[in-house]
Amino acid sequence: MIIWSRLGFLVAAITFLLLLIAEYVTESLFRDESYYQAHGWPKLLAFFLAGALIWPLGMYLNRKQGKVMIEKETGKEVLQPAHTFFFIRMEYWGPILFVLGIIFLFV
Repeated sequence: MIIWSRLGFLVAAITFLLLLIAEYVTESLFRDESYYQAHGWPKLLAFFLAGALIWPLGMYLNRKQGKVMIEKETGKEVLQPAHTFFFIRMEYWGPILFVLGIIFLFV
């Protein structure tokens, strides 16, 4: 089960898209259908690019203050939730993806 709030799904979408592009590019450059699966550096590059895109995007999106809403029953102010993916704010996924890229380099 994938859990996100607001635009947090972009973490998975951007990462998946960049991994697909890396597979397509490496297989077409090296003309080998199994090159992407056999080598870790294309995945490392895709994860690094995803982290480099998601980190500032998350900082930008979560920096903006949302509208303050007031609950009708209690009269209390409620802020909109941050952009998260698996309960982790988007900007924290940048370093997580860097680490995942290093792991995939050796696996």
